[in-house]
Amino acid sequence: MRSHIHGATDFNMEKKLVPHRRQEGCCQSIHTRNCFLATGILGCLVIILGLLVLTMGPSFLSSMILKSLALSPDSARLASWLVPPVQAHMTAYAFNLTNPEEVMKGGKPVLQEVGPFVYKAVTVKDSLDMDTGDPNMKFDSMGSTITYRPRKFYYLVSGSADTTYITVPNIPFLTGLSSIRKLDEGMTKSLKSKVIMTTGFGKPFINVSFSGLLWGYNDELPCFSLARPDGCPPPEGEIDIFAEEDDEWGEDDWKRKKRAAGRYKRETEEGKDTDLKTGDFASLQKPKAEYVDCKCEWGLFRDRNVTLRKPVKMHHGMADLSKKGWVEEFDSAKTMNWWQPGSTCDKLGGQDGATLPPGILKTDAMDMFISLMCRRINLEYEKDVEHMGLTSYRFIPPANAMGSHDDTDPKARNPANSCYCMKDQGFSCLKSGVLNMEPCKRSPALPKGAPIALSYPHFYQADPSFLSAVSGLSPDKEKHQFYVDVVPQFGFPLAIRPRF
Repeated sequence: MRSHIHGATDFNMEKKLVPHRRQEGCCQSIHTRNCFLATGILGCLVIILGLLVLTMGPSFLSSMILKSLALSPDSARLASWLVPPVQAHMTAYAFNLTNPEEVMKGGKPVLQEVGPFVYKAVTVKDSLDMDTGDPNMKFDSMGSTITYRPRKFYYLVSGSADTTYITVPNIPFLTGLSSIRKLDEGMTKSLKSKVIMTTGFGKPFINVSFSGLLWGYNDELPCFSLARPDGCPPPEGEIDIFAEEDDEWGEDDWKRKKRAAGRYKRETEEGKDTDLKTGDFASLQKPKAEYVDCKCEWGLFRDRNVTLRKPVKMHHGMADLSKKGWVEEFDSAKTMNWWQPGSTCDKLGGQDGATLPPGILKTDAMDMFISLMCRRINLEYEKDVEHMGLTSYRFIPPANAMGSHDDTDPKARNPANSCYCMKDQGFSCLKSGVLNMEPCKRSPALPKGAPIALSYPHFYQADPSFLSAVSGLSPDKEKHQFYVDVVPQFGFPLAIRPRF
C-alpha cells in the first residue's frame, strides 16, 4: 500500500508533464541583437564622419573663412577693419642735441635719444561729413574698390611729453632759409633773409617740449604770411601805427576775449564722450601753422591729429580676394605726383597696411604703400615668428630697400630707386639709407618743399658716412628694423612695425 501525502507533487511526474526548454542567454534576445546592430552602424558612421572631419574639415573651415575675408558691406570682416580688435599705438622717440653751440662752430653733433612716448592711435575710416551727412567711406557700386578718408586721433598714454624738453633743429627757420637759397642776390633775397632772421626765434636750434614739437609750440615765423586775426594786438616789440585812439577794444576787453577763446578750445579738445565717428571735428581740424590766442602756433604733426586725411581707394576683395587691400588711388590720383613723372617710383600701388590678402607665400614679395614715407616699399620673407600660439611669416625690407642707385657697394645699390633722385629739378640726391623728402613736401607756399629727410632709426642700414658724422647713435636690427608679421593663410597682420 502506497501512502500519499496531501500537497506534495511527484517530481518525476512533473518532469514528464512539462516539455523540455533549452536555457537562453541575454545575447540571444532579438531586441538585443537589433540594439547591437544599430550601435555598430552608428559607430561606423561616427568613425567615417571623424575621418572626414580630420581629412576635409580644415580645408572646409578654411574655405568658409576665406569666403568671409572680403570687405563686404555690413560684414564682420568690414567691422573688424573699421575697429581692429587690437589697439594700435604710435611709439615716438626724439634726439636731443646736447652741444648746439659747438655745432654752430662746426663741431660734431652729439645726440641723446629721448623717449619712448607712447600714443594711442585711433583711426576712424567711416566718419560722417557734417555738411552732407554722408560717410567718408564709400563702396564703388560699379567696380571692385572702396574709398575712405581716414581721420586719426592721438592720445598720450605713456611718457612725460609735456615736460620733456629737447634741443632740435628749428624747422621753420631752416625751411625759410632753404626757400631763398637759390634766389639771385638782390633786394628780394635780402629782405626775405632779414624777415627770417628777425621773426620768431631766428636761430637754427631751439629748445621745446616733445609734445610742442609734434602738436604745436609758439613761433611767429610760420605765420608771417598769414593775416593776423581781427582784434589781436601787434606782436611784442611791434607798434601798430594805424591803431585808432578811440579803439573800443581796451586791454581788459582783449584779455576777456583771450580767456574765452582758451576756454572754448579746452572744452572742445578735452571732451571725453565725443563720438569719434559723428562728432563735428571739422571745427577742430588744424593746419600746420595758425594763430591761436593771437600767437602763432606751429607743430611738426599739428595737421595730422583730428584732421581728415586724403582719400585712399583700394580693392575690397569681393571681386578678387587676391587683390584685397591693393591701393589704386591716393588723393584721387593714380600717381603720387611727387617723383619722376611716369616712373615706377611715382606709380600708385602696393598694399594698404591695415588689410592684406590671404594665401601669402614665403616666396612672395610684399609691396606696401606708406603715405607718411611718401613711397612704396618692398618686403621679403625673413623667418617664421610665433604670436600666442599662431605661426606667422615675418617680412622685412631687403638691405638695399633704401639704397642709392649709384652706391659703389653692390649690396647697398638699388637701381630701382633712381627715380627717387630728382637732381634734374634741383633736389639733392642723398646716399643710401636716407631719402630726400623735399619733393613730396612741395606746396604753393614751398615750391621746393621742406628740408626733411627720412631714414630708419639711428641710420640703420644707411651709408656709414651718416653714422660717422654724429655721435650718440647705435643702430640695432632688433630695435630699428621695419617688419610685418602676417598669418599667411588668411592674411591677418599680427604685428606691423614701420620704423623710421
